Amino acid sequence: MEQNKTGKYFKYAIGEIILVVIGILIALQINNWNESRKETIQEQFILKRLSTDITSDISQVSSEIALIDKNSEELKFCIDVILRKKKSSINVFRDNLKSVLNLSSFNQNKTAFNNIISSGQIEYIKNQNLTDSITKYYNFRYQGWDTAMLDYTRNIIAPFMLNFDHTPQATPGLEGYDDFTKVDIKQSKIPPKTIEDYRDEIFVLNMLRQKLYNLEGQKTAYKMLKITMQQLIEQINAEIKY
Repeated sequence: MEQNKTGKYFKYAIGEIILVVIGILIALQINNWNESRKETIQEQFILKRLSTDITSDISQVSSEIALIDKNSEELKFCIDVILRKKKSSINVFRDNLKSVLNLSSFNQNKTAFNNIISSGQIEYIKNQNLTDSITKYYNFRYQGWDTAMLDYTRNIIAPFMLNFDHTPQATPGLEGYDDFTKVDIKQSKIPPKTIEDYRDEIFVLNMLRQKLYNLEGQKTAYKMLKITMQQLIEQINAEIKY
Protein backbone atom coordinates (compact mmCIF):
# COMPACT_ATOMS: atom_id res chain seq x y z
CA MET A 1 0.00 0.00 0.00
CA GLU A 2 2.81 2.37 1.02
CA GLN A 3 4.69 1.48 -2.15
CA ASN A 4 1.65 2.42 -4.26
CA LYS A 5 1.37 5.78 -2.48
CA THR A 6 5.08 6.43 -2.90
CA GLY A 7 4.85 5.54 -6.58
CA LYS A 8 1.92 7.91 -7.05
CA TYR A 9 3.73 10.74 -5.26
CA PHE A 10 6.84 10.08 -7.31
CA LYS A 11 4.87 10.18 -10.56
CA TYR A 12 3.10 13.35 -9.38
CA ALA A 13 6.41 14.99 -8.54
CA ILE A 14 7.85 14.01 -11.91
CA GLY A 15 4.77 15.43 -13.60
CA GLU A 16 5.13 18.69 -11.68
CA ILE A 17 8.78 18.94 -12.65
CA ILE A 18 7.95 18.30 -16.29
CA LEU A 19 5.25 21.00 -16.21
CA VAL A 20 7.68 23.45 -14.61
CA VAL A 21 10.34 22.65 -17.23
CA ILE A 22 7.79 23.02 -20.03
CA GLY A 23 6.69 26.35 -18.55
CA ILE A 24 10.27 27.57 -18.38
CA LEU A 25 10.92 26.46 -21.96
CA ILE A 26 7.77 28.21 -23.16
CA ALA A 27 8.74 31.37 -21.28
CA LEU A 28 12.24 31.27 -22.79
CA GLN A 29 10.75 30.71 -26.23
CA ILE A 30 8.41 33.66 -25.80
CA ASN A 31 11.27 35.80 -24.53
CA ASN A 32 13.45 34.77 -27.48
CA TRP A 33 10.58 35.50 -29.83
CA ASN A 34 10.10 38.94 -28.29
CA GLU A 35 13.81 39.70 -28.53
CA SER A 36 13.90 38.50 -32.13
CA ARG A 37 10.87 40.63 -32.91
CA LYS A 38 12.51 43.69 -31.32
CA GLU A 39 15.68 43.08 -33.34
CA THR A 40 13.66 42.70 -36.53
CA ILE A 41 11.82 45.97 -35.83
CA GLN A 42 15.13 47.70 -35.18
CA GLU A 43 16.62 46.20 -38.34
CA GLN A 44 13.69 47.45 -40.41
CA PHE A 45 14.02 50.91 -38.88
CA ILE A 46 17.73 51.02 -39.71
CA LEU A 47 17.21 49.81 -43.27
CA LYS A 48 14.50 52.41 -43.89
CA ARG A 49 16.76 55.19 -42.61
CA LEU A 50 19.61 54.01 -44.82
CA SER A 51 17.26 53.74 -47.78
CA THR A 52 16.12 57.34 -47.24
CA ASP A 53 19.69 58.63 -47.03
CA ILE A 54 20.90 56.73 -50.08
CA THR A 55 17.85 57.73 -52.13
CA SER A 56 18.68 61.33 -51.28
CA ASP A 57 22.31 60.68 -52.29
CA ILE A 58 21.16 59.36 -55.67
CA SER A 59 19.18 62.53 -56.27
CA GLN A 60 22.11 64.73 -55.26
CA VAL A 61 24.73 62.91 -57.33
CA SER A 62 22.38 62.95 -60.33
CA SER A 63 22.13 66.74 -59.99
CA GLU A 64 25.91 67.00 -59.80
CA ILE A 65 26.29 64.89 -62.94
CA ALA A 66 23.83 67.17 -64.75
CA LEU A 67 25.79 70.22 -63.56
CA ILE A 68 29.04 68.67 -64.76
CA ASP A 69 27.49 68.09 -68.19
CA LYS A 70 26.33 71.71 -68.33
CA ASN A 71 29.72 73.07 -67.27
CA SER A 72 31.50 70.78 -69.74
CA GLU A 73 29.35 71.95 -72.64
CA GLU A 74 30.02 75.59 -71.81
CA LEU A 75 33.76 75.04 -71.57
CA LYS A 76 33.77 73.07 -74.83
CA PHE A 77 32.02 76.03 -76.42
CA CYS A 78 34.80 78.33 -75.19
CA ILE A 79 37.44 75.96 -76.56
CA ASP A 80 35.69 75.87 -79.94
CA VAL A 81 35.61 79.67 -80.00
CA ILE A 82 39.31 79.91 -79.14
CA LEU A 83 40.13 77.35 -81.86
CA ARG A 84 37.90 79.26 -84.30
CA LYS A 85 35.53 76.33 -84.74
CA LYS A 86 32.66 78.54 -83.59
CA LYS A 87 31.95 82.24 -83.75
CA SER A 88 30.86 84.16 -80.69
CA SER A 89 30.50 87.61 -79.23
CA ILE A 90 32.64 88.42 -76.23
CA ASN A 91 29.53 88.58 -74.03
CA VAL A 92 28.42 85.06 -74.97
CA PHE A 93 31.97 83.83 -74.61
CA ARG A 94 32.29 85.36 -71.15
CA ASP A 95 28.91 83.99 -70.14
CA ASN A 96 30.08 80.44 -70.95
CA LEU A 97 33.47 81.08 -69.37
CA LYS A 98 31.80 81.46 -65.96
CA SER A 99 31.86 77.67 -65.70
CA VAL A 100 35.64 77.66 -65.41
CA LEU A 101 35.25 78.90 -61.83
CA ASN A 102 32.41 76.55 -60.92
CA LEU A 103 32.97 73.71 -58.48
CA SER A 104 31.17 70.38 -58.41
CA SER A 105 31.23 68.23 -55.31
CA PHE A 106 29.25 65.48 -53.63
CA ASN A 107 29.06 64.54 -49.98
CA GLN A 108 27.40 61.33 -48.84
CA ASN A 109 24.75 61.66 -46.16
CA LYS A 110 26.36 59.54 -43.45
CA THR A 111 24.06 60.48 -40.56
CA ALA A 112 22.27 57.12 -40.28
CA PHE A 113 25.38 55.09 -41.11
CA ASN A 114 27.54 56.84 -38.51
CA ASN A 115 24.83 56.38 -35.87
CA ILE A 116 24.45 52.64 -36.44
CA ILE A 117 28.23 52.15 -36.49
CA SER A 118 28.87 54.13 -33.31
CA SER A 119 25.99 52.39 -31.49
CA GLY A 120 26.86 48.91 -32.77
CA GLN A 121 23.43 48.58 -34.35
CA ILE A 122 24.97 47.40 -37.60
CA GLU A 123 24.75 43.94 -36.01
CA TYR A 124 20.96 44.06 -36.28
CA ILE A 125 21.28 43.66 -40.05
CA LYS A 126 21.08 39.89 -40.51
CA ASN A 127 22.12 39.73 -44.16
CA GLN A 128 25.93 39.77 -44.10
CA ASN A 129 26.15 40.45 -47.83
CA LEU A 130 24.01 43.54 -47.32
CA THR A 131 26.18 44.68 -44.43
CA ASP A 132 29.25 44.33 -46.64
CA SER A 133 27.58 46.32 -49.43
CA ILE A 134 26.61 49.12 -47.04
CA THR A 135 30.14 49.34 -45.66
CA LYS A 136 31.56 49.29 -49.19
CA TYR A 137 29.32 52.16 -50.28
CA TYR A 138 30.22 54.42 -47.38
CA ASN A 139 33.92 53.73 -47.97
CA PHE A 140 33.74 54.27 -51.74
CA ARG A 141 36.74 56.37 -52.78
CA TYR A 142 35.46 59.09 -55.07
CA GLN A 143 36.68 62.22 -53.28
CA GLY A 144 40.02 62.29 -55.11
CA TRP A 145 38.50 63.98 -58.13
CA ASP A 146 36.63 66.46 -55.93
CA THR A 147 39.89 67.40 -54.22
CA ALA A 148 41.69 67.73 -57.56
CA MET A 149 38.91 69.97 -58.90
CA LEU A 150 38.91 72.15 -55.79
CA ASP A 151 42.68 72.54 -55.72
CA TYR A 152 43.04 73.26 -59.44
CA THR A 153 40.18 75.75 -59.55
CA ARG A 154 41.10 77.68 -56.41
CA ASN A 155 44.88 77.53 -56.64
CA ILE A 156 45.49 77.68 -60.40
CA ILE A 157 42.48 78.94 -62.34
CA ALA A 158 41.17 81.61 -59.97
CA PRO A 159 44.56 83.36 -59.43
CA PHE A 160 45.19 83.39 -63.17
CA MET A 161 41.76 84.80 -64.02
CA LEU A 162 42.08 87.47 -61.33
CA ASN A 163 45.27 88.69 -62.98
CA PHE A 164 44.34 88.13 -66.60
CA ASP A 165 40.88 89.65 -66.95
CA HIS A 166 37.85 90.99 -65.15
CA THR A 167 36.52 87.72 -63.76
CA PRO A 168 33.04 86.65 -64.84
CA GLN A 169 30.77 86.80 -61.79
CA ALA A 170 27.42 85.15 -61.36
CA THR A 171 24.74 84.56 -58.77
CA PRO A 172 25.36 81.00 -57.54
CA GLY A 173 22.68 78.48 -58.45
CA LEU A 174 20.73 80.72 -60.82
CA GLU A 175 20.51 80.55 -64.59
CA GLY A 176 20.09 83.47 -66.95
CA TYR A 177 21.67 85.81 -64.41
CA ASP A 178 23.74 88.95 -64.73
CA ASP A 179 26.76 89.94 -62.69
CA PHE A 180 25.37 90.01 -59.15
CA THR A 181 27.94 92.64 -58.09
CA LYS A 182 26.31 95.14 -60.47
CA VAL A 183 29.75 96.56 -61.24
CA ASP A 184 30.12 97.93 -64.77
CA ILE A 185 33.59 96.68 -65.69
CA LYS A 186 33.50 98.80 -68.86
CA GLN A 187 34.12 101.83 -66.65
CA SER A 188 37.41 100.34 -65.46
CA LYS A 189 40.69 101.96 -66.52
CA ILE A 190 41.73 98.51 -67.73
CA PRO A 191 39.27 97.31 -70.39
CA PRO A 192 38.02 93.71 -70.47
CA LYS A 193 39.89 91.29 -72.69
CA THR A 194 38.75 90.50 -76.19
CA ILE A 195 38.31 87.03 -77.63
CA GLU A 196 41.61 87.54 -79.48
CA ASP A 197 43.30 88.24 -76.15
CA TYR A 198 42.08 84.87 -74.92
CA ARG A 199 43.25 83.18 -78.11
CA ASP A 200 46.71 84.66 -77.70
CA GLU A 201 47.16 83.27 -74.19
CA ILE A 202 48.18 79.58 -74.30
CA PHE A 203 47.40 79.13 -70.63
CA VAL A 204 43.71 79.73 -71.33
CA LEU A 205 43.42 76.77 -73.70
CA ASN A 206 45.42 74.52 -71.38
CA MET A 207 43.34 75.70 -68.41
CA LEU A 208 40.09 74.80 -70.15
CA ARG A 209 41.41 71.42 -71.25
CA GLN A 210 42.58 70.55 -67.72
CA LYS A 211 39.28 71.68 -66.25
CA LEU A 212 37.44 69.44 -68.71
CA TYR A 213 39.71 66.55 -67.77
CA ASN A 214 38.86 67.01 -64.09
CA LEU A 215 35.16 67.28 -64.89
CA GLU A 216 35.23 64.03 -66.84
CA GLY A 217 37.07 62.35 -63.98
CA GLN A 218 34.45 63.54 -61.53
CA LYS A 219 31.63 62.42 -63.79
CA THR A 220 33.08 58.93 -64.19
CA ALA A 221 33.51 58.58 -60.42
CA TYR A 222 29.98 59.85 -59.77
CA LYS A 223 28.46 57.49 -62.33
CA MET A 224 30.24 54.51 -60.75
CA LEU A 225 29.09 55.67 -57.33
CA LYS A 226 25.51 56.05 -58.59
CA ILE A 227 25.53 52.46 -59.88
CA THR A 228 26.73 51.31 -56.45
CA MET A 229 23.92 53.32 -54.84
CA GLN A 230 21.23 51.86 -57.07
CA GLN A 231 22.41 48.31 -56.48
CA LEU A 232 22.52 48.94 -52.73
CA ILE A 233 19.00 50.36 -52.72
CA GLU A 234 17.76 47.20 -54.44
CA GLN A 235 19.47 45.05 -51.78
CA ILE A 236 18.03 47.13 -48.94
CA ASN A 237 14.51 47.21 -50.35
CA ALA A 238 14.60 43.43 -50.73
CA GLU A 239 15.13 43.18 -46.96
CA ILE A 240 12.45 45.69 -45.97
CA LYS A 241 9.35 43.66 -45.09
CA TYR A 242 7.02 46.36 -43.78
